[in-house]
This record gives sequence, structure tokens and C-alpha cells, in this order.
Amino acid sequence: MTEGRKLLTLTGITLAVYFAVKYLLPYVVPFFAAYFLVHLLNPLTERIRKKLPWKKEVIVSVLLVFCLALFTWFFYCLYCMLMGQIRKVALNFDYYYDCFCGVVDQCCHMAQKSFGVDVREVRQFVYTSLDRATDQMRVYIVPGVAKYSVLYLKKLADFALFLLMLFVSAVLLMKDYDEIHEKLSQYKLYGHVHRITERMWKQGGMYLKAQMIIILIITAICAAGLWIFGNPYFLLLGIIIGLTDALPFIGTGTLLVPMAVYELFQRNFKMAAGYVFLFFVTYVVREFLEPKLIGSKLGVYPFVMVVVVYAGLYLYGPAGVVLGPVTLLLVTEIVTEIYGQEKEL
Repeated sequence: MTEGRKLLTLTGITLAVYFAVKYLLPYVVPFFAAYFLVHLLNPLTERIRKKLPWKKEVIVSVLLVFCLALFTWFFYCLYCMLMGQIRKVALNFDYYYDCFCGVVDQCCHMAQKSFGVDVREVRQFVYTSLDRATDQMRVYIVPGVAKYSVLYLKKLADFALFLLMLFVSAVLLMKDYDEIHEKLSQYKLYGHVHRITERMWKQGGMYLKAQMIIILIITAICAAGLWIFGNPYFLLLGIIIGLTDALPFIGTGTLLVPMAVYELFQRNFKMAAGYVFLFFVTYVVREFLEPKLIGSKLGVYPFVMVVVVYAGLYLYGPAGVVLGPVTLLLVTEIVTEIYGQEKEL
């Protein structure tokens, strides 16, 4: 096959995968999730079945109900704690507004004292922008909560329907999993699809597991550090910092550095040093873990992974953090299956 034809084939595969992930995947997510869930639980189900005379669908039903109850309890506790901290932020909004204005005044005073420039217009511009933003929050955001409450309820109903379809699909698939696998294995196309999904399961599962481990570790470090520093919003800020750290070009410094600067202006040097130290720790942890857990497992250079995540965010939105690498992995595995040899980036 000529180089031009290979390039054309690769382009066609990439476009097909993109359109499938972008437009088809949302309609089949529950069934794909059910398949991966059954694939994951099947070995455990077989071991339990050897000790208990239960049918496989009964065993998987019990496991799913137990997992759902456990995660529901965990997220309910997390939700209550987060809502308490968010409520505290809303109640103390005027105080934080005054503190921010004080920092602005100090910055303007330092600039005027150091450079001898008149900063009254700059101060007026900042205050005008703040007042405008506050008015926008009062006019649009607060009424919007009530306006979009029906939409939120619809999203909640959609999520409940997703869980129901996932549960039913997993139970039914587990019931006939071995028989379906045996019949489909007779077809050549299924062999190709099965090999692709197996390699993706091995490598993609490693990527998702690694990404979740890094996010949880960074979140735990930030929440613990903020709690030690006496920050009343340690959990809320820890989760936000942990999630933003997963995005390229953002990182923990997006919040920790401004927090350190604010404490510096407040002459709270210990707290400022603590936030800088926390930023340094999270930076070192991600720099240490990311190449070991993500880049090396997928056989992709960390720079390529950053490009893929950024492209995924642009093409798929926030879900691109996961869908970008999944698209790259799927294209790579399809090309590998077609040419019958390993491809390395």
C-alpha cells in the first residue's frame, strides 16, 4: 500500500471515529457501559457462583445494587458537605467582596507609590467592572436558578433513566454473556472488533485509572492542605483545584497562586508560604505521576497526550479530557488491526 493510500486510509478512519464518538456514542453509552461493566464483573461473578448456587444475573444484580447504594451514600455525604460550604460562601459574599476591594486598593497604592502614576482611573475601572458583574449575578444568575430548575430536574430524570437502562442491560447481558460471546466468535468481523476492544480495554482502562488516581491524589492533597491551613472551604476548593489540574495549561496554580498573593497583601506570610508550598507539592506530584501512569502506559509521549487532551476539549467539550485520548487510542488500534503491526507515536 502506497504512502498516499495509507494517509487516505488513516484520514478516513480518523473522521469515521470522530463522527461516531461525537454523534453516535451519546445514544449507545448505556449499552457500552453495560458491556464494560459485565466484562469487568464476569470474573468476580464466576468466583461467587462457585460458592453460591445463584444465577449469574442474580449475582450481578446484587453487586450492582450494593455498589449503587454505597456510591449514593458517599456522594450524599459529599453533597451535604459541599452545599454547606457553598452556602457559607453565599452568606459571606459581601465580606469577600470588601476584602477583594481592599486588595485592589493596596495594589493601586503600591503602584502609585512605586511608579508615581495616577491609578484613580484604573481603580474606577475595576470597581465599575465588579459592580457590573455583581449586578449581572443578581439579575441573571440568581433568577436563572429558578428558571432552569425544570431543566435540572430533566437532567436528573435523564440520569435516572441512564442508570435504569444500565442496570437492565447489564443484568440481561450477564444472563447470556457466555452464549453470546461463543456465537459471535464464529464471525471474522467480531474477531477484529474483539481484539480492538481487548487492547483498548487494557490500555484505555489503564489511562482512565491513572487519570482518576492523579485527580484523587491531587484533590486529597489540596483538601488536606487547605484543612490544615484552616480554610473553611477546604473540600470545595480541593475538588475544584483537583479537577482544574486535570486540564492542560491550567493546573493548581490557577487558584493557589492568587490565594497566596491575596494572603501576601494581607501580610499573612505563613499562609501565603503555605499555599505556595501546596502548589509546589501538587506540581511535583503530577509531574512525577503523569509520565509513569499515563504516558508510559499508553505508549504515547506526554506532549502528544497534552495535544490530544486539548484537541478533545475543543472538539467534544469538557468530556474531551477522556474522549480525546479514547479517540486517539481507537484510531491507533484500528490502524494496528488493519496493518497487523504495532504503531508507535
